[in-house]
Amino acid sequence: MRPIGLGRTGWACPVPCQQNCACRFGRRHILAVGFAALLLGGCQGGASIAVDATVPSPLVDPIRAAMGVYFEDDLVTYVHEEELEDYGPYRIDIGASQAPVFVRVFNAMFENLVPMEPADQGTNLPAGPIRFVGTDGSSPVVDGIIAPSIEEVQFAIPDQTGGDFYEVWIRYKLTLFDAGGNNVGELPLIGYGKANERNFGQLGQRTPALHEATIWALRGAAAELSLRFQDQEQVRKWLAAIGVQPR
Repeated sequence: MRPIGLGRTGWACPVPCQQNCACRFGRRHILAVGFAALLLGGCQGGASIAVDATVPSPLVDPIRAAMGVYFEDDLVTYVHEEELEDYGPYRIDIGASQAPVFVRVFNAMFENLVPMEPADQGTNLPAGPIRFVGTDGSSPVVDGIIAPSIEEVQFAIPDQTGGDFYEVWIRYKLTLFDAGGNNVGELPLIGYGKANERNFGQLGQRTPALHEATIWALRGAAAELSLRFQDQEQVRKWLAAIGVQPR
């Protein structure tokens, strides 16, 4: 069961697949023994992709603030692995794309971007105020710190939804801290992308189609972040606290 659509507030309702692998490609293929064997192998093959994506620089007016940014290890090494019954193992490695994508977007969104990390490194960000320092151990002056993380990845393949599209959803959480390391808000962000399998040939082309859908999910998240960041109530309060008038 996979989602086939997405609302503004979360994942869509899962809908069970109504088609099996054989009917997906038509009955005429089943009549040929060679094509039937190939079809069976294709359904069970799964896919493995490593995404190294870039996104366009957003055309937005930068916020007059120096923003620190922290990337957790779990974000930059993120791999989604899932075994689909009847369709095999799927592996989506998107960790390498996370820092470059967010840096590109944040550089457009803020006048100054400063890489930072917690002074006391741990597996996860601790509760309560966090003392952030520059990655060189310095104490840069910033107006806030933002830390993206991935909460969940979901995907759907055409044989599950009965359509022609591979679909990918990436659900992020962006934690916003003030200059003192106090958590002032957690911002949800969802990226969605899809790719038509017909654009990538016939059998055996699941890997490039899934890769393309994942890239569009990353680009969708980047666009949503750059356009909607200041619409969040927590962000508007933070901007007011640092003396910046929200747009």
